[in-house]
Amino acid sequence: MKTRLDSNSWLLTRPAAHRGLHGNGVAENSLKAFSLAVEGNYPIELDLQLTADDKIVVVHDENLKRLADTDKDVRDMPYNEIVKLKLSDGQHIPLFDEVLELVAGKVPLLIELKQQKLEGLESTAISRLSQYNGEFVIQSFDPRMMMKVKKLAPEIIRGQLGCGNPEGQSALNTHIIKNLSLNFLVKPDFINYDLGSFPIKKHVSNGLPVIGWTVRSAADKAIAERYCDSYVFERY
Repeated sequence: MKTRLDSNSWLLTRPAAHRGLHGNGVAENSLKAFSLAVEGNYPIELDLQLTADDKIVVVHDENLKRLADTDKDVRDMPYNEIVKLKLSDGQHIPLFDEVLELVAGKVPLLIELKQQKLEGLESTAISRLSQYNGEFVIQSFDPRMMMKVKKLAPEIIRGQLGCGNPEGQSALNTHIIKNLSLNFLVKPDFINYDLGSFPIKKHVSNGLPVIGWTVRSAADKAIAERYCDSYVFERY
């Protein structure tokens, strides 16, 4: 497969901070974590979801029990309720707009669109990013979402996330996520695959640049440096 990424692209030469530089009392996907990544000049990996009132928030989990001790799903809550919740360090769950204002093009963004039952995240995110003056790429585990990105904004560099042992998926979805078997439709510029599954078979990468997630130790870094063009790291 062909890629539009140059070998000198930031995505292939600069490891990205997974959900910002969190840890040591700093919550993941928080404004503080992103601020620290900007200070360290690290590209930022982050996650997007839609609220019940179609606001884009930066948060990983669909259910907020782990992150904010509230047993509700993001999609079922309006933002005026979500903003009142506190992350582990007392910060709030930020709007995408807040993050873009903070980063302001200082470092690139590796943006993941999370799978949701709500529709419209792709178009809403693309609309907001059309006004953003900074480098970014978009990725997702869901090839349908990436096909929509391709249709709505084919100029955006896009990536397909994969995993050797996806949890909670049907047999069909497991096969697709493991083998990236819809890449012929997505036509991604890169793949981002979990380090625990390396080495991966040639048909999975199919000649595309490979990012690895997530480096948390020297052993992980050794795997990433052996098999990947670059990687996403966390607390390391």
